[in-house]
Amino acid sequence: MKRFIAFVFCLFTASGLVAQHVPVAIHDYAVADLGKLVTVNVTSNDYHPDGLSFKVSGASMSTSFTDSTITFSISYDRYFNIPDTIVFRYSLKDELGFTGDESIGKVYIVIDNNHYYDFLDLNNVRAQIQSIGLQFWPGPMATSTVLPPHVYEFPNGSGLNTIYNSSLWIGGLDETDSLSLAAERYRQNGSDFWPGPLSVNQSQLGIDTSTVVKWQKVWKLTREEVLFHKQHYSEPGYVPIQNIASWPAHGDPLLNQAEYIAPFIDVDGDGQYRPEQGDYPLIRGDQCIFFVNNDFREHTETSAKPMGVEIHGMAYAFSAPEDSPLENTVFFSYKIFNRSQVTYRETYVGLFTDFDIGNSKDDFVGCDVVRGAYYGYNGDSVDGLTGEEPGSYSQLIPAQGMVVLGGPSIDPNESDDQAGECNESVNGVGFGDGLIDNERFGMSKFVWFNNIQGVQGDPVEAEDYYNYMKGIWIDGTAMEYGGNGHISSGAYGPSASFMFPGLSDPCFWGTGGEEPFGMVNWTEVTAGNEPNDRRGLSAMGPFTFEAGAMKRVDIAYVSAFPQGENSAVETLLGYVDDIKSRYIQDPTYFGYQWLGDDELSDQNTDLLTVYPNPAKNRLFVDYPVRSVSYKLINITGKVEMSGLFEGEETHALDVSSLKPGLYFLMIYQKNSAVAAKVLINR
Repeated sequence: MKRFIAFVFCLFTASGLVAQHVPVAIHDYAVADLGKLVTVNVTSNDYHPDGLSFKVSGASMSTSFTDSTITFSISYDRYFNIPDTIVFRYSLKDELGFTGDESIGKVYIVIDNNHYYDFLDLNNVRAQIQSIGLQFWPGPMATSTVLPPHVYEFPNGSGLNTIYNSSLWIGGLDETDSLSLAAERYRQNGSDFWPGPLSVNQSQLGIDTSTVVKWQKVWKLTREEVLFHKQHYSEPGYVPIQNIASWPAHGDPLLNQAEYIAPFIDVDGDGQYRPEQGDYPLIRGDQCIFFVNNDFREHTETSAKPMGVEIHGMAYAFSAPEDSPLENTVFFSYKIFNRSQVTYRETYVGLFTDFDIGNSKDDFVGCDVVRGAYYGYNGDSVDGLTGEEPGSYSQLIPAQGMVVLGGPSIDPNESDDQAGECNESVNGVGFGDGLIDNERFGMSKFVWFNNIQGVQGDPVEAEDYYNYMKGIWIDGTAMEYGGNGHISSGAYGPSASFMFPGLSDPCFWGTGGEEPFGMVNWTEVTAGNEPNDRRGLSAMGPFTFEAGAMKRVDIAYVSAFPQGENSAVETLLGYVDDIKSRYIQDPTYFGYQWLGDDELSDQNTDLLTVYPNPAKNRLFVDYPVRSVSYKLINITGKVEMSGLFEGEETHALDVSSLKPGLYFLMIYQKNSAVAAKVLINR
């Protein structure tokens, strides 16, 4: 009898266990700001089928949790490049300790203020422009087990890409020969650049996370949007679009940031950006994206000391369907400020690019010394193994080039250096133009290295990055002509500044004027290489980067398919010639949309005479029209001088107090305006 009762009891107990339910977790949704905490009451919509009480028993990646709520930290350092939603998991258990698969829920948190990228997409290229150091690819995302997409799409809308990512490097030596450097490749170890301007308090630099988060965005505008604002700002009820209203013209004076950041036209001449008074952003191209970043936090990518640089970047493009060079090009204009109290010598700026011409495993690279360009191209006749792989161009394969239009200024020597010499004038700008000390570097070095470890592999230490910009391998040996640039990989010498130049260096500038000791026509093909994944680095320098100084860097990314009898590379180099010929006509102001074509009068411009130019102490202006107003505007858009010209006589302006540099003299006559460039030189 006892055995029977025990048996029944066991059956009852077992059936009770089978019938036992577990808490059911229902997914939750919340909105949060990058850099802040968010608390979610996750149990408010969860339930237990048996009506038992339950509580949170675990929460992934949380800061803390209670029986019913979970607090998450949406930290910048972890989630800087998550564009929209982060997913977290949590689990429940009931009062009896039971849990199960149904007790696991998800919390979807939408980041509300992370607008770190947008797309240039006006012409035949669609490029993802970002506020961080990297471009076209956001780096590895914390919440993803797969790599995020890279976007340098050519042609626009094709889903095919020519570049994986690209970034600026910069490094130099202080007075003790100690290296400071900022560089990023893939953010595999961390970051060297962060968004936002620096706070400068006498000799102290700084930036806090709240500032980084605030500037974790880009400003995208088109020429049409700016013109619409100019034409309608004074109308009742007009409200400017967000990116005009929030244009970051000024830094925060309470944080000791720079007074002027994003360039603008100061229509009312009060020194302040007031779009409601008709002021408007000074953009380049028909579409632009503006961003700011700096290097003044711990460098976890290179482990180098920060330099204290602040970079104002503007990426831009032109809409030119009938103009192939412009239609297939994206431009970047950088202003690099040394906000530190340190003057760096032997400074270099580098442009790193990882090519992916469709399929990444069959590419070659090369450079053109005279044009100041380097490029990637497919190493065989079919992109990929068969041409049918996802992301492959098949048999119609483009080439992708990067061009140094104008690099940092060369150290002054109080002369106008002549063009046509076998020196930096080979591909630099500002040579032989009658102006003193306005010469700028073009491409000074080009280095190819591999996705491997070793003397020609990826840089690891800060010194590796710096040496690559100087054309020195990781083992400390100089790059040599021929083979793969190293004595262990077929090089025959002499020491060289440019890898795979073909026949593009006729005066042998890259070898110090010395003819190579072997074949002159040095390419990946003549080196006998097998195509593979390729990356390249061009460098500009060396130069002295004075404390408080600013250096400009203008570059162009040019894409081209083969045309007619010309290969993709030949077509590309033809485009480069066209782009450079336009740029050298006006290197400082290239692409600027000052006023719009509807407001400039060519006839009146012919009447304006400005002399001497360059000016030192006094600038004379002849304009034979009575009662016109004028403004003298610096390169940032700030109005330095303004007033009226009465009568038709010659007018004299005292410019002795102005800093040396380029200025823009605007003359306003009723509804028309004319302009002249002015160089003030001491």
